[in-house]
Amino acid sequence: MARPTGTVTFLFSDIEGSTTRWEAKREAMAGALARHDTVMRTEIEKNRGYVFKTIGDEFCAVFERARDAVKAALDAQRQMQAEDFSAVEGMRISMALHTGAADERDGDYFGPAVNRVARLLAIAHGSQVLVSGTAADLLQGEMPPEHSLRDLGTHRLKDLARPEQVYQVVAPDLPEDFPALRSLDALPNNLPRQLTSFVGREKELAEICALIERSRLVTLLGTGGAGKTRCAVQVGAELLDRGGDGVWLVELAPVSDESLVASAIAQTLSVKESPNRPLLETLIAYLARKRLLFILDNCEHLIVAARNIVSAILRSCAEVRILATSREGLSVAGEHVFRMPSLSVPSNGRTLSVRDVLDCDAVALFADRARAADSGFTLTDENAGDVVEICRRLDGIPLAIELAAARVKILTPRQLAQKLDERLRILTSGDRTALPRQQTMRALIDWSYDLLSEPERALFRRLSIFAGGFTWEAAAAVGRDDGGDEVDLLDRLSSLVDKSLLQAELDEERARYRLLESTRQYAREKLQEAGEYATVARAHAASYLELAEQLEKTWGTTSERAWLAQVETEMENWRSALAWALVAQGDIALGWQLAAALRLMWTYLAVAEGRRWTAVALEAVTDATPPALVAKLELTEAHLAGVMLQYKKSYAAAESALARYRALGDAAGITEAELSAGQALVYMGRIGEGKVRLQEALDIAKTLGARRLTAMFTERLAMANGAEGNVDEARALYGESLAIYRATGADAQLSRVATNIAELEFRGGDASVALRYAGETLDADRRANNMLRVAWTLSNMAAYLVALDRFDEAIAHAREALRLSGEMQDSVNIAFALQHLTAAALLRAHAFPTKEYSEAAPAARLLGFVDARIEALGAVREYTEQQEYEKILAALQATLADDLAKVMDEGRTWTEEQAIAEGMAV
Repeated sequence: MARPTGTVTFLFSDIEGSTTRWEAKREAMAGALARHDTVMRTEIEKNRGYVFKTIGDEFCAVFERARDAVKAALDAQRQMQAEDFSAVEGMRISMALHTGAADERDGDYFGPAVNRVARLLAIAHGSQVLVSGTAADLLQGEMPPEHSLRDLGTHRLKDLARPEQVYQVVAPDLPEDFPALRSLDALPNNLPRQLTSFVGREKELAEICALIERSRLVTLLGTGGAGKTRCAVQVGAELLDRGGDGVWLVELAPVSDESLVASAIAQTLSVKESPNRPLLETLIAYLARKRLLFILDNCEHLIVAARNIVSAILRSCAEVRILATSREGLSVAGEHVFRMPSLSVPSNGRTLSVRDVLDCDAVALFADRARAADSGFTLTDENAGDVVEICRRLDGIPLAIELAAARVKILTPRQLAQKLDERLRILTSGDRTALPRQQTMRALIDWSYDLLSEPERALFRRLSIFAGGFTWEAAAAVGRDDGGDEVDLLDRLSSLVDKSLLQAELDEERARYRLLESTRQYAREKLQEAGEYATVARAHAASYLELAEQLEKTWGTTSERAWLAQVETEMENWRSALAWALVAQGDIALGWQLAAALRLMWTYLAVAEGRRWTAVALEAVTDATPPALVAKLELTEAHLAGVMLQYKKSYAAAESALARYRALGDAAGITEAELSAGQALVYMGRIGEGKVRLQEALDIAKTLGARRLTAMFTERLAMANGAEGNVDEARALYGESLAIYRATGADAQLSRVATNIAELEFRGGDASVALRYAGETLDADRRANNMLRVAWTLSNMAAYLVALDRFDEAIAHAREALRLSGEMQDSVNIAFALQHLTAAALLRAHAFPTKEYSEAAPAARLLGFVDARIEALGAVREYTEQQEYEKILAALQATLADDLAKVMDEGRTWTEEQAIAEGMAV
């Protein structure tokens, strides 16, 4: 039969779980596979299909019409169900259909459509037939009677390109209920959507994936433009379905300070800082219990910090693998370096035909990007040789090829090859053989830059000021100073995207833009050469100050989740602005304002880093600094110190800020300073004084109509009343704050309030209600990946379960709390979790003698350790821990009598490791 050409429909199939069957039942599987092959080939050919390839168990077939493809799939599924495959415990076939244009050569097919159907097949389950959106469009009105297409929604596939609208074929005599599709959306990751397809590199992908299986650290080395980042991200997508805790991309290009590498990793993984503990320790404790891959992208400018952090993680986290990209190796023990080769290019050029070059990666990339730039571009026998020459002259460098391909809108491949030859000869004075890859890349960017209009060049230079991505509004702030209007700016942005000098990242909300690191560095050089750096840096910092102040104002009135998402997206730009304003002393006054405006952002994302920036700003304060700015910086220090449990420092800073605000008559400032001071007083044990200050703050907040601040002050006042034993008053106040938080979408605050209410209800004698609130908190904290709070909530729940005589459950909760706290080295909660374990085991023995805990001495030793540890840490037992402690002492006293103190003293000498081991043995 004639092979289908042009726009065709592909049907791919695969056997689910075949590898396991081959290993277990090789002889039976050989016979079953032969029968499978006969069925598949028969049904495909019977429906006018052409099998162009088989890869292991996978069939690859092509049809002229989509209706023939879907009928072949249905017939094959029915026939497979009718066969007896009991010898291999059944055989389930997954299938996928996709329609698109493809190139045929010598009976094989090439192009994005082939890759797309393979990706679609990868997310299907056995016995399931999936259909892409384009194929589904052609099947409207073409499905057999009583058959339909079920819309499964949009799903991201491993090619990371646009999400695919996926449908499932529903037939009356075939299975129709399956688990969720195995798409990227169902797996933990933050891999970015790519607007262009990943072309070629199949050999490299396979080799890198295999290296990561063998080596826990693989570094992709290459010059700028070699495709390291895109390849690393694609490797992450390929490995995502291997199980575990996902694949996470950490972008280091926007990070300018080596001290912030740990923060960048922690922010990507949503790891929260622990009070009074280095962030790297918290990060390693989190990763120690994870099995994941993270990609450290663009390490070269932070090589020392990257080396030290990677080394520490690999030493302590046995199931973590790291894929790094860099222009130099990390020099860490066990590192495997993979040097990124150029894309493959045929050795000779202009005598080649399309059939000769279709499987060449460099040519395939050029053709794909040329079609994206000009939909009318087609690779033909007439231009194939010129395209090969272009790719050869560009040394197969991916970014150089993309930049050149963007020019097919104005130049033919022959003209483009000639222009390139001229540019490269000028650069090397005619000696083309001496041109290394870096010079080739530089020459291409130079040429692309020279071909821009002057307004486009100016915008390209100015966009280099951004760290990470940016919005259209931010681009306007730095790039529109020539009298052009919004339409002009959008046209220029669009032109830079079309020419592959700028990347556009589109989502449902808005577009963001970013420069690739190679082009950003080039543009930054041009910005400095033009003498524009200081002016543009000031405009950038001023723009991000305006954004910070706007977000500060909207914090109490918008959804907390949406607010936080925007904050996380812009953190690198704020860091960059602070570094220019304060460290480089570009504009100290602007730096003061920006540091002061970021208080809430630091609270959510990076408390310790926020205190460091605040300290830098305060050190730069002079007599000429506006008192309101100094007060706001002091208030920021008070707030962040309080979050880190350093209440004396918090109180001192709050009192200083309060004095300035009173002198200024600033009611809002007075309110917030009173909050920090009052809260610090309560935690310092001066509850009465703290309540007075908190009430004053609450009264002012209500007058100002600040709802979320009102909720916060009400919550703190409730906490103070609870500490004094005023349960009814505290309950009412918590209820008021909870209602406001819910109304204003403050999700993170809801979890904290629920914890406080649980403690209050327990104090009031209702352990069941306390347990219910704590359970809600636990679910929320797990979703937020806040493992520090998870551990504390589990610890509290263990105490509530002990009070309810549910001792086995209490032990399970306390063990998990102990494990998590040990991983995070949270010594206070380690002590409390050990106390809860002791209480549950000891009181269970007293309540149910058949469950033996015959020896009281181990419990006494554990309690002795807990006493000593709490004293050494300067911690105190609050009501929940204290009432439980008294129960334990009473039970031990009844058994050990006069020996109790002596036995407890034995435990006081234990190390934390000994105590944890003893506790886990309970």
